Amino acid sequence: MAPRYKIVIYAAALAVLLGVFVLYTRPEFLLNLADQLWSCF
Repeated sequence: MAPRYKIVIYAAALAVLLGVFVLYTRPEFLLNLADQLWSCF
């Protein structure tokens, strides 16, 4: 795999991780996620 593709993959993975981190800093998101998970049972 060319180094250029590795950089693109790492940048995409970092963007996903940062997006998840931003979502977890929002309490209303966590409450909504917990409610959705709990409704499955």
